[in-house]
Amino acid sequence: MKRPNLPLLIAGLLLLGAWWPAAGQTMTPAASAAEGTEAPVGTGFTYQGLLTQSGVPATGAWDFELALFDAAAGGVQVGSTVTVGDLAVAAGVFSTTLDFGPGAFGVGARWLEIRVRPGASGGAYTTLAPRQALTPAPIALSMPNVYTDEATNFVGVGRNFRISGNEVFGVRYTGAANQYGGMYVETSDAAGWPFYGFATNGSFRAWTYYDGTTGDWSLYNAGIRLTVPNEGGLRIGPSLDYSLVIENTTGSDGIRILDTGDDAIQIGSPPDVANYGVYIPSPGVSTYGIWSNTSNAAGEWAFYSVDNIQAGNVFAAGQVQIARVEGEQVLNPGDVVAAIGVGAGAPGTHDFLPTVTAAAGPDRLGVIGVVRSRMALLPRPTKEGADAYALESVPGPAQPGDFVALTVRGVTFARSDDSAPIAAGQRLTAAEREGAVRALRTRSLEGMEVSESTPVIGVALGAADEDSGLVPVYVMLP
Repeated sequence: MKRPNLPLLIAGLLLLGAWWPAAGQTMTPAASAAEGTEAPVGTGFTYQGLLTQSGVPATGAWDFELALFDAAAGGVQVGSTVTVGDLAVAAGVFSTTLDFGPGAFGVGARWLEIRVRPGASGGAYTTLAPRQALTPAPIALSMPNVYTDEATNFVGVGRNFRISGNEVFGVRYTGAANQYGGMYVETSDAAGWPFYGFATNGSFRAWTYYDGTTGDWSLYNAGIRLTVPNEGGLRIGPSLDYSLVIENTTGSDGIRILDTGDDAIQIGSPPDVANYGVYIPSPGVSTYGIWSNTSNAAGEWAFYSVDNIQAGNVFAAGQVQIARVEGEQVLNPGDVVAAIGVGAGAPGTHDFLPTVTAAAGPDRLGVIGVVRSRMALLPRPTKEGADAYALESVPGPAQPGDFVALTVRGVTFARSDDSAPIAAGQRLTAAEREGAVRALRTRSLEGMEVSESTPVIGVALGAADEDSGLVPVYVMLP
């Protein structure tokens, strides 16, 4: 066939559905996965045109090249070139399917450039002018700037690319710095609960939602785990494990609290009492109010303050020394002990501890305290791992090698000697009976009562109990 004489003219018509890539069909709410997966629609569309040659409708087979551009002249080509060979043209009318890929439409206008040559020929193509402006079908006008790619299962608003390989839906706002950009999830009722959820394998797992009635925002994961109240602040828990775990980098604060007019931290139940750095109200917690460990037990402090320290109960408001039982004797609460040496501290510490045994007269110079309780090194694996331990008071006698808590100043109960009754106000010393106390002996000298010269352990606060033999004592060892 001879090459046609110019001019060639084409008029194009995009069928309904036009150049807007159709969305993939979806299953109805009543459908199930067992009904099968519907075939994707794809991104191709039907294009119908009218080709004339010197004002006469063309006929026969023609080769077409079709390319998409972002301008009526010049500009940048969008997508790949579509080539259709030996396309039938009847009375000037032809029809074909064009597919320029998933990112061809959605941002700005598009123009179609058409090149033709007689079919079954190898000559050059003739570029027809002008380019054909592509206009959207009416239904597509409500979806500008939206992209779909069924091959990769992606829908984008404002962009036609994924941020990561697993992204299914994305939103992009094109704007200047310091401007919001994103999306809203809305309910028609002001008291509704708009939410954003997460699910796996067809089952819901977690979601965040806003309570339109209270104004609170919450995170649900098998229960409400976090709430930001409308009044401000943050509520965490309840939790079967830790409500809050903070892992900070070296040199950074774990928690920093600035400029608070009330309690910086409150632990436990109401009522609220203002103006405390850390407030633990009654009943508070059942075990430890504060658990603190440092990285260097030899040179650091678990607690440090330049202010005075007041505590309502430090082993009955007394000063306590930890010691280890030495020898073959068993010690019980109330026994008076004497120091006989020094030994290593508890595992994990760098302190040295005195080793003790039951004190007895006449040599009373080594008395250093009264046994308050046996101390056991108990594991606390839920705190810092399987090798975490803590010394705690436990009932029962202390065997050799065990730890004991000694009252060195303050109120405690000491084992009394049966040789003579003890009355409140009497000064006490170590008795000849091992581990017991007795009152200082006195005698009259020229009309004066003179006490024996021996170290005083403390002052009796009452008589000894008839059943236990224990006497209340205010210990005041030097």
